[in-house]
Amino acid sequence: MSFLKRIPVIYSGELHKVKLINFSVDLDEVLPMVPQQIKVRNFDGKAIISMVNVNLKHMTIKAFPDLFSLDYQHVAFRLLVDDSEWSKGKAKGIYFLKSFTNKPFVVWSGNLLSHYKLSKAKIHDVHGFDLWQSDKYIRYHLSRKRCKSDEKLKTTIQCIDRAYAVDNDKLVCTRIQREKWPIEPVSCVGFETNFFDSAKLLGAFSVNEVIHYQWLPAQPLD
Repeated sequence: MSFLKRIPVIYSGELHKVKLINFSVDLDEVLPMVPQQIKVRNFDGKAIISMVNVNLKHMTIKAFPDLFSLDYQHVAFRLLVDDSEWSKGKAKGIYFLKSFTNKPFVVWSGNLLSHYKLSKAKIHDVHGFDLWQSDKYIRYHLSRKRCKSDEKLKTTIQCIDRAYAVDNDKLVCTRIQREKWPIEPVSCVGFETNFFDSAKLLGAFSVNEVIHYQWLPAQPLD
């Protein structure tokens, strides 16, 4: 049913409590997970995953806001890709390796209508974060301790505004529109995961305000 993902619909919603946990993995570990049409960014033999943990609220179709509205927690492994060929020489894209939520309906509908690659997981996010899927896990804790900003990492993560996928062997791009993206560094401790063997924490950011955004229809690339 991939044709459903090509319906030219604009989705809109609000991003609440955004956290971005950024870690490196060996390039050789992630390459087998990525379609050949997508070029992974190479950071001296490492790839970077910017994991987003966000509460999506009032998710709806922009043209029919009264048709439905979804609220759910969305966690996703977003792999940084080299899309400079399509973004005026500056890499701004990601590829969804995998996404998670604890709501089965969102998994079902999301996989019909998007390239999120959603799957169900147990998520606890109160005094610390941990996510479990069978025997796989990822956990961390954000503290209020001030931390120095890695400006290079911040610039790299802040410019992300599009996602790539492969649909029927064709590369497609989905743009994200938002008025601002004020990410700020936060101290992250206790980071652990066995989703990736070579994962090493690089730094974390949060957004301390509600962000209104739009998710545009996926467009094929020549």
